[in-house]
Amino acid sequence: MLLSMQSDYALRVLLDIASSHESHGIITRVIAERQHVPRVFLTKIIAQLAARGFLRTQRGKGGGVTLGREPSEINLLEVIEVFEGRLRSNPCTMTDEFCDFSGNCTIRQLWIDLEGTMRNHLGKLTLADLMEMSSSLKAKHEKVNAQA
Repeated sequence: MLLSMQSDYALRVLLDIASSHESHGIITRVIAERQHVPRVFLTKIIAQLAARGFLRTQRGKGGGVTLGREPSEINLLEVIEVFEGRLRSNPCTMTDEFCDFSGNCTIRQLWIDLEGTMRNHLGKLTLADLMEMSSSLKAKHEKVNAQA
């Protein structure tokens, strides 16, 4: 399964905003530059995230984009499924009528198990977890650079 760039960008945008130490909203131009996301594409992603309550937007002077929920309340599976729909590993997991073998197919069960593992893993992770991973990665990188 290949997730779209929209999902990747959405997670990066959420992480960028959550990790920002700015006390006010961040303007989309700044996010686009920091995350190397085309601005037109970013605007659409932000609109979809705002429509689901993950972000808040405010136009005008002093406006910008802020989180709509606490990082610990933003589930990564929910975010990804805004852009991908329900995560599937193979079309045969959608319905028993997909093919003649669906009722007794070892390979179909493999896809169902994979799908469950993927959904469980992403469903347990929050934006707060991503922030922690990011901090750990930065600390590790800084340690390596200091030793060099």
